[in-house]
Amino acid sequence: MVRTEDPAARIVTVPNVITVARLLLLTPLFVVLLLVVDSPFWALVVAVVLGGTDWVDGQVARRFHQVSDLGKKLDPVADRISQFTVCATLVVAGLVPVWMALVILVTDLLLGIVILIRKPGIVPVRWIGRIRTALLMVGLPFVLLVEAFWPGSEALRLTALSVVGVGVVLHAIANLVYVWSLLRGTAHAHPDAHPQVD
Repeated sequence: MVRTEDPAARIVTVPNVITVARLLLLTPLFVVLLLVVDSPFWALVVAVVLGGTDWVDGQVARRFHQVSDLGKKLDPVADRISQFTVCATLVVAGLVPVWMALVILVTDLLLGIVILIRKPGIVPVRWIGRIRTALLMVGLPFVLLVEAFWPGSEALRLTALSVVGVGVVLHAIANLVYVWSLLRGTAHAHPDAHPQVD
């Protein structure tokens, strides 16, 4: 008798559950902790966990062979939404300038519209995208760290904002590069492109 794989097994995987939890539980919790509870420390803890789960779901998917098409599409969407939400929440809290959230929002929307039009499947990841992700994952919690422990340090605040600022600029550049590649139909032909699984 030939065994057929249950389609649901490719949807309800551990990495996908982690991704959904990041989007539906941790991201709203971050907003509540910073804007309602007014606790930069606990918001920092959640932000670190958010970044950690972004790494964990990719590692689990590869290590236990649970990479799925849904996960490849869902993970970057969850990353973008949580990343923008964190930045926008920091803007509302008065910790980062509004232009940073606007740049992330506008360039993400532009990329999303082009993806919907071109329907390329899995959008590849390039080195500039990995660098911007690393800078934002470090910079945004750094802003909270300064606010929680050294709120009076202007030097540390400017340092944290500089890290975030560079990350935001690279975010915009990376998105524009993706858009250009998709419009030219070369997104999958680029030599440093990799499937989006983390």
